[in-house]
Amino acid sequence: MFFKKVKIRFTDGSVTKRFYLFGRAVLDVAKKKDGALSIRTPKTWKPKSKDQPIFYLKVNRVHQTSYDCMQHWMDIANKMGAFCYIVCDKKEFEYGMFDKPCYFYRNSFQLIPSDRRSLKEVVQKLLSGVERSKLWRRIALSMLTPFVHAEKNKYSRTYNIDADDIMILARPDKIAKALLRMEQIAEDKKVDAMNLDMFVSKSFNVHWSFGVVYMRRPDRCIAALKENVDWRKDEENHKKFMTSYVSEFNFNVDWLFTFLRDCKKLNLQTFCIKNAAVIHMPDIAISRHWAFVFQWQDDRLYFPIISEVYQDKKWANVPIPKSVNKIDVGLELNEYSNFMRSFYWTDYWFENSMLNIAKNRRLIDSSIYNKYLSVPEKRWE
Repeated sequence: MFFKKVKIRFTDGSVTKRFYLFGRAVLDVAKKKDGALSIRTPKTWKPKSKDQPIFYLKVNRVHQTSYDCMQHWMDIANKMGAFCYIVCDKKEFEYGMFDKPCYFYRNSFQLIPSDRRSLKEVVQKLLSGVERSKLWRRIALSMLTPFVHAEKNKYSRTYNIDADDIMILARPDKIAKALLRMEQIAEDKKVDAMNLDMFVSKSFNVHWSFGVVYMRRPDRCIAALKENVDWRKDEENHKKFMTSYVSEFNFNVDWLFTFLRDCKKLNLQTFCIKNAAVIHMPDIAISRHWAFVFQWQDDRLYFPIISEVYQDKKWANVPIPKSVNKIDVGLELNEYSNFMRSFYWTDYWFENSMLNIAKNRRLIDSSIYNKYLSVPEKRWE
């Protein structure tokens, strides 16, 4: 695209118009709340310090719910006092997050592309010969970009997040509190990386996956990758640690990290948040093969759609392994409802319009009109 103009909306009420030429941001025209204008080249923001929490928000899937997920992670980052690196390789997504829109926190984010060079040869060897290897190599390089970038910049508190398709249905301050507790657990146990329980319980303690990962020691993780490029041929460890899954499930770096955990080459652990509900890929959440909405309840992982829509009570409840670090920040079972009401506001524009038309046509009486006419407060002023 030769020319593109977008609006960057900030939570403080200010708006910046950004102009692109051939996909490159070249000019920002900023309008403050008092109406004052400033014209400048696009500003590059950076973290305040090396120990400021860093959220790497990896985004790629273009869908309305993708921007919802991304907004929620930026809200959580704000409660954590974190800086966000938005790892984005798709201009369609970049334009979309401004136009949809998302609301950004000033001085707290920067767009960066995936690092396609630093671990290119390593990833090629790791995934050599696997089906759809080109796709999985591209995904792997994006997934490993936060490790490389964090290690290069010596950041001490970093998160690797699939921010376009995961939403924890809890208020940002509650999640921030849980993440801070998780960091302390990771420090106490000298964990190299800690992941959110997306697949561990679902796979009966087999699969350690990416999604939301706290990278305590990105340097050790990178070293382990480089030292285990022949992981699929490591017959000695396959036999010793019973990693038979490698013969079938070896197509991405998630499974490599599973192997590194099981063979004790990395200290990789998992955490969950008691009573928190999670939705993965909201745009296909009701699909029978996916139905990836779940809630950590006591010692079980509960899938409400599988239970209530598909009436499969057995697979709607699976045990949470004892190895999972359970974090309790006092969430009630209905916390997801508290979150949804605060996150998805509406002004009921259509409904109010219909009410006025119905009243004027005398289709409803004043009691119905007065009951339903409403103008809720918007989330962003």
